[in-house]
Amino acid sequence: MTIMRNTFLGLDPLDVRQAEVVVVPVPYEATITYGGGTRQGPGAIISASQQVELWDEEDNWDPSSVVKVATVLEITPDAGGPGAMLEKIKRVVKPWIQAGKILITLGGEHSITRGLVESYLTKYPDLTVVVWDAHADLRDKYDHSPLSHACANRRVWELGRPVTILGVRSYCREEYDFFRVAPRLTIFPMKDLRTGAGWQKAIEHLQAIRGPVYLSIDVDALDPAVMPGTGTPEPGGLTYPQMLELVRTVCRRGPVVGMDVVELAPIPGQRRGEFTAARLIYRCLGYIVGEQRGGSQ
Repeated sequence: MTIMRNTFLGLDPLDVRQAEVVVVPVPYEATITYGGGTRQGPGAIISASQQVELWDEEDNWDPSSVVKVATVLEITPDAGGPGAMLEKIKRVVKPWIQAGKILITLGGEHSITRGLVESYLTKYPDLTVVVWDAHADLRDKYDHSPLSHACANRRVWELGRPVTILGVRSYCREEYDFFRVAPRLTIFPMKDLRTGAGWQKAIEHLQAIRGPVYLSIDVDALDPAVMPGTGTPEPGGLTYPQMLELVRTVCRRGPVVGMDVVELAPIPGQRRGEFTAARLIYRCLGYIVGEQRGGSQ
């Protein structure tokens, strides 16, 4: 595939008013605590996506020929800090959400998820959030900031809706004490997902979720052998097929109204991370629209 356009998958540019799905780049990086580079993630994913084959070999159809996808200009970082950035994200995305668009947001660091979920709650008050993350991200503060990417899932949980986190294999004592007792919060650590019983429990939990769902995928949930391009890699993560099975399980049980993919930090000279992320996003898109329309076309 050689066609190069500055759009996701190299698709023809489309007015957002005509789109069903809107790809939103957010190259925001302000609270990263280890390796940097997530501000380059959205651009790298869009570039890599132009090399993704559009024919879905799993279900034998072309989702891009069925769903109308628009790629919008990036939401640029706000110099006012993390709080101002979240407000900027909300101002931009709320009109699209109210119009019923499915947003696929490309980060940037995980802290952006709070602004996205808060915006979705204005249209879907019964929303459930499902997160894939190597880290619990449930600290109340990190480096004296409550809006650090290390606090991303805590800030989302505080919005009052059920949150499920899968693939976790790194957390501190504070987070452990918190998630053992926090209501509306379900954790599936990676050590449990490695067992047959633990995996089946996670599948059954996802199948039982009712109502609209928002997906948040921190790419470090994948094993570093699969996803080396992230600032905070943790060994022992999900395989690519495992990730797809979990996502598809969520999509089969009801509507997925939006998602984000965050924390990709491209490695110079490598393309594995951004291409894997791009292909994962396209597969997620196929699951979302395919299941909602009664299966692949």
